[in-house]
Amino acid sequence: MYTHNDEEEMNAFVAAAEEATGVSSDVLRMSSEEGWSRVDAEYPHVGADLQWGTLHSFALIAEEQDMLVSYDSPAWDDVPDEFKDPNGQWYGWSYWFNMVAVNEDLLESEGLDRPESWEDLLDPQYAGEIVMPDPGTSGTAFLFVSTMFQLLGEEEGWEYFDQLHDNVAQYVQSHSAPVQMVAQGEYAIGISWDQAVLDRIDEGYPIDYIIPEEGVGYDLDVVFMFEGTENQEAAEKIIDFIGSDEGMEVAAEHRSMVTKPGIGEDDQEFDFIDYDAVWAAENRDRIMEEWQERY
Repeated sequence: MYTHNDEEEMNAFVAAAEEATGVSSDVLRMSSEEGWSRVDAEYPHVGADLQWGTLHSFALIAEEQDMLVSYDSPAWDDVPDEFKDPNGQWYGWSYWFNMVAVNEDLLESEGLDRPESWEDLLDPQYAGEIVMPDPGTSGTAFLFVSTMFQLLGEEEGWEYFDQLHDNVAQYVQSHSAPVQMVAQGEYAIGISWDQAVLDRIDEGYPIDYIIPEEGVGYDLDVVFMFEGTENQEAAEKIIDFIGSDEGMEVAAEHRSMVTKPGIGEDDQEFDFIDYDAVWAAENRDRIMEEWQERY
């Protein structure tokens, strides 16, 4: 299987799946964008049976291009329809969102204000203090880019990123690297995703999280089978496990939110925008082409 999930959580997922189903899995981890580029290049001879963990928008593109196998998994019956394809071509097992990490010690020592909004990040006081993933390799970063376009419109969105670029010290490959760099005191502010930030807070690093006042985009993490799979029965068992109570409980140990009702922390409240994953999928290539030209 291919995945964009972090190595630590994927090891736990695969071990639990093997114990429950008897299916052993070889896993290749790549960032979201790298993984999709590989699939797109390999199709129709994709080098994996299953994708466990990638952006919803890539599932929509793959579905449109007839890359996926339909499978009606009974384990997913009580997952709300909004989190799964009606034809069983993809299933959303968790959802995640952008989050900003700040190093409180560094903010204080550098005399920097605590940002409270996406707009605040444009303030010249943060020049050289912001690190974020490269949307050319990171789905987390593309979620942020797409969110800002959906909030501001494209013209104002590009103006926003032109200004933000002046404050960004590095665009890094990994979606979680900005949080680690902020946690270690290399930079004051990192743009990343929720679990990466929350994990490091739990580990005791002097960081805090910010949900910008304008709201954050969120996306489903999905699982699907590739057309032409040689191990469909085994892949179906994995999909069944992911949608089971046991599978969702394992996922909830590593993710803020899973899609099966009653599992995980239901009392958390975050300010999500009305994120349009279809728009993101349809406009991704065009946006990323211009991003590379600009930055």
